[in-house]
Amino acid sequence: MKEEKLLHLFGEIFNEVPENEIALDSEFKEWNQYNSLTLMILIDRISTEFDVKLKILPLVKAETIGDILELINK
Repeated sequence: MKEEKLLHLFGEIFNEVPENEIALDSEFKEWNQYNSLTLMILIDRISTEFDVKLKILPLVKAETIGDILELINK
């Protein structure tokens, strides 16, 4: 399932965030580990894992993990 796969991917990239804080309504940009490098890693991993081409601007505007899931499902 895409949702579980995406949450697992976030857990791998944001490995300093407790697993119970990684949910679809999580505002990942608030996490200390979030920066431009983690954003680029995220884009790369999502593109590879889900075989999608994400545009940067909608991804930058995304507030929650659920927003990113919506972009993947488009």
